Amino acid sequence: MRLIIKLINFLEDLTLLTLRIFPAEAAKNITLRLLKLIYSLNLIGLFASSNIEKSKINIKNLSLKNRIGIAGGLDKNAEYFHIFSSLGFGFVEVGTVTLEPQTGNPKPRIFRFTKDKTLVNSLGFNNVGSVQVLKNIKKYKPKFDGVLGISIGKSKNTKTKNAWQDYLHLMDYFYLEADYLAINISSPNTENLRELSSQENLEFLLEKISQKKVQLIDMYKKNTPIFVKLSPDETDENLKNLIEVSEKNSIDGFICCNTTTDHIYPIAGGMSGAMLSKKAGNMQKKVAEFKQEKSILIASGGVMNASDVKERLINSADLVQLYTGYIYQGNSLLKKALQISSS
Repeated sequence: MRLIIKLINFLEDLTLLTLRIFPAEAAKNITLRLLKLIYSLNLIGLFASSNIEKSKINIKNLSLKNRIGIAGGLDKNAEYFHIFSSLGFGFVEVGTVTLEPQTGNPKPRIFRFTKDKTLVNSLGFNNVGSVQVLKNIKKYKPKFDGVLGISIGKSKNTKTKNAWQDYLHLMDYFYLEADYLAINISSPNTENLRELSSQENLEFLLEKISQKKVQLIDMYKKNTPIFVKLSPDETDENLKNLIEVSEKNSIDGFICCNTTTDHIYPIAGGMSGAMLSKKAGNMQKKVAEFKQEKSILIASGGVMNASDVKERLINSADLVQLYTGYIYQGNSLLKKALQISSS
């Protein structure tokens, strides 16, 4: 058995090294297709991390097998979430989804800086659109063992003043299928999207979302938690206001945080990975200070190793999402994260 484990770890490390030959977006797509192939051959169990029984938790109507999840952006079209749960993740956030299909920004739009263990992306909510994503969710959900989050965002061509309509239509599409909804108003790669977090626009948007949720609860007899995904580039004043307005409008919690435009690379887009870790960790402490105790806090951004997972949990995170760290390290990071989160 030890020999098999060593062989699997060797193959995993070799695959990660080999994939770095390819451009970053191509490498990501190849990896996802490899996972699908391994899953279809019923070999995914060889790479899976075991879930420790005491890891199970219940939070905001969510029953999770553990605290470790995949952040939005990796499974944009809801084609792989069932495979990630088979690998051992407790929850998976798919999307960000827009109403209509979008091709996103021109390629190349993901840049890898291996020495710094960072990525810079300018993807721009590329996805197949709400109708096809919903079909994918219904197709794969019977095979899914976990909590499904769905990240929703406004379309590129939707004006800021009309953005609320996009979010409400998307709630109609996904409220019933989602275990939680993530309101993405913080990606730096859709023009004017971050304007929605301004005091002028935020209250109007969240009031509309809150009213819509009341209608959907009454219709479906189901209370789906709604989280707001925060930008790490907010000022303290605006962050505090954003949290106060969110809680006033019955938002259930916060995802901290999205990518940052405050980076050293001469490329437009949001940076994730090791260079975001300190900024995301400091921001999380502020969010924990500003928010009410009942609001859920999901740590995301710059989670690169077991120490990062431990630090985020110590600093009031209820759940932790992996993204860039997982791209660089694969399942070895998931295994370490599960050990830390269950201790």
